[in-house]
Amino acid sequence: MTARMGLLISFFTLFLVSPARAYDVNTLIFSDLKKDGTYLDMGRSGTLKDKGVKALAQSPMIRKVKILGLKIHDITDEGAEALANSKYLKRVVVLDLFQNQIGPRGIEAIANSENFKHVEKLNLWRNKIGPAGTRALAESKTFANLVELDLTGNHIGAEGAKAIARSETMRHLKVLRIGSNGIGDEGLAALSLSSNLKDLTVLDVSDNGIDADGIKFLKNSPAINHLVELSLQKNQIGNAGVSILSGLEGLKKLVSLDLQWNGITAKGAAALGHSTSLVSLKSLMLWGNRIGDDGVRSITSSKTLKNVSNTIYPFGNMDGQGVEIGGKEDY
Repeated sequence: MTARMGLLISFFTLFLVSPARAYDVNTLIFSDLKKDGTYLDMGRSGTLKDKGVKALAQSPMIRKVKILGLKIHDITDEGAEALANSKYLKRVVVLDLFQNQIGPRGIEAIANSENFKHVEKLNLWRNKIGPAGTRALAESKTFANLVELDLTGNHIGAEGAKAIARSETMRHLKVLRIGSNGIGDEGLAALSLSSNLKDLTVLDVSDNGIDADGIKFLKNSPAINHLVELSLQKNQIGNAGVSILSGLEGLKKLVSLDLQWNGITAKGAAALGHSTSLVSLKSLMLWGNRIGDDGVRSITSSKTLKNVSNTIYPFGNMDGQGVEIGGKEDY
């Protein structure tokens, strides 16, 4: 047995079976630290919880870390505050806090910490930041360099979307993922009309209760002119919404469009086929829509959509029930 292996075993024993002793996370950091100490992804090191994150935040071993991943560790506001107050986290460029339990207080601490003034990518997928936490992010002076933000599943509502839309801090954003947040048409209107989001290249507003009325706000939107990827899956835009999208001149750079599960029929597919603006489209996802054979033909025979490379299916079978569907995935 090598000395390194012996060290790892002894520290794992301490971590797993000796909670009464001083908490030492250094062996886990030692195991996961990569790329000359600049990359630390603790995703496979077990559930740290706040206690482990506090110990991590106090470790000199993280002083060179630029990419920090702490996914699925049940981190709450307490752990987030420990990260914000760490004297070693001064170089972080990517902060991944995917699926934790961080609320408004914790995200406010992070948003106001000088530790994270270099952060360009922030992943908060499935936390609990809500509208208040979103406002803290939007008003942050720390995140002036942010180019990518994932707020999926944080219950931010229309008020959170409005906070992002009016934020000067967010003016450099290129990627905004804000799905499953209940922003509705009101939230999409705010995002669409924001002059601060004019550099967006990726916008994900999936599963947000958006219908055709919300899509209307994209007509005069400065936020869509550079989009290469737009996801609207699991909304209710229907044929009327698709007809509006198909005519938007601002979507000429769009490469990927996700319209899965939106109540679209052959009529909506025909509108897509007749579009003169979706000239750059290569991926068109329509799974979960009843477009039928006629809808498929409208798309596959379209001169505008000639570069779409994924297969469009008119029918499929899910859980033994025949369902008319269109889209990319094979089942």
